[in-house]
Amino acid sequence: MVAPVQKDNLTDYQVALATYLRITSPIAGMFTGSEIKPNPMARSIKVPDIRVDDYIVDADISRIGADHYSGSEFTSEWKNGVPPIFWREYSMSRHRSFGFTVFEEQLRYSPIKNIVQEYTGRKMQTTVLRDHDKYCLLAAVSGHMTGKLVPRTASDTVGPQTAGVHRIANTGNAADYKWIAEPGEDYDNQIQPSFATIKGMYIDDADPLSTLDALTLLFSDNWFDSNFGNSERFLLITSAMELVFINALIDAGAGTESAFKLLRDGDISGAQAAGYLGTLKGSWKLVKIHPEFMPKVFTDVNLVVDPVADTTTVGRTLRQVVALAAYKNAIQTYEHFSERRQQDGGTRFKGTEYVQDFSYDCWAIDQLSEGIVPLFLPASPTNLAVVDTSFTNVAAMVAAARAQTNVGPETYPLSGADTAISRPEWFHSPYTGTTNLDAALPIQETGDVAHNEV
Repeated sequence: MVAPVQKDNLTDYQVALATYLRITSPIAGMFTGSEIKPNPMARSIKVPDIRVDDYIVDADISRIGADHYSGSEFTSEWKNGVPPIFWREYSMSRHRSFGFTVFEEQLRYSPIKNIVQEYTGRKMQTTVLRDHDKYCLLAAVSGHMTGKLVPRTASDTVGPQTAGVHRIANTGNAADYKWIAEPGEDYDNQIQPSFATIKGMYIDDADPLSTLDALTLLFSDNWFDSNFGNSERFLLITSAMELVFINALIDAGAGTESAFKLLRDGDISGAQAAGYLGTLKGSWKLVKIHPEFMPKVFTDVNLVVDPVADTTTVGRTLRQVVALAAYKNAIQTYEHFSERRQQDGGTRFKGTEYVQDFSYDCWAIDQLSEGIVPLFLPASPTNLAVVDTSFTNVAAMVAAARAQTNVGPETYPLSGADTAISRPEWFHSPYTGTTNLDAALPIQETGDVAHNEV
């Protein structure tokens, strides 16, 4: 079900962008956390809470005191005052934007007449969707509550694994980023990064289906599990992981009609949406997602996620999350698209400049953080080797696509921070000319309204 878009005070354009993201994103609308009341105009959101003591006594001791005025035995046992108010703090930290310039000459001769709308749509479909979903999953698995995620640069003591990561959509790789403090709302104050504790689990390579039992037992030990319906938990997996489950079910039911039906009809089509198997033992609803969106995080030997580790941190290993078991309401997301800003070139140039800003964030609700369990592959998997291969294949396609500046031969919908510039290059800053004239042709003087090149 796609979550509704709050339309109060939003323009049709803002509603359209938000609706588009909710429809195309496998993450937007997936989580139902409601602990936080987001405010795009605030740096932080504080949620009041109290710690209730376990004090309770038998009412029969409430007898009148010996002299009637000294009070009862019961009142002398009363607790003093109301418990202090504690604050759970979450921060609004993810603010992104993209901008572009379109010249009147480009629009006049472009074979795509609605190039501005097409460009914005493609950015939403690839860049914004990728940045939103990969950030949200990385933040959730990191246990994010407060703090701002920023990309590492070559000038950092520990640089990023992905070159130029500060110029591209979120990679989902914790080794490319670091959490920093945010400016506080009070004078001379700052909001330090804080995180809920997230502990992962290995998938059983010998018997992948037994992982479901381990998850069911783990979640049943959670205090809140009895308050949630079985429909509130899900297992986010890739198509390769679903194939592993299908093969395990076929092996478990060898010789039965149901196993033969799975062998014949088992469907793993679709890298995004509900899984073919629907729900497995323990009421685990399978939801599929493309491997590229799954994050990489640092963990200790006990698979406790360390969100502030880097590649030099002793005792920490960077691991690929291959599946995620979670309560829907253990994670909360938020998106807000600003109205698109545009400015005519006026006397400076014939064209228009466009800027699109948007804000979003993702938080792990710390009281429910036991209900966020990333799953990892064990060393040297056998039955799960196909899952590892799937991530390796996608990583190779991503790397090849990022290195390409044209629309072919790689068709993976991804590029680096730069693509091939249009010809002539004088439509691109610094507007100095072109290197694409054929020197063998007799006339070398060329140009139009924008430029004259000799």
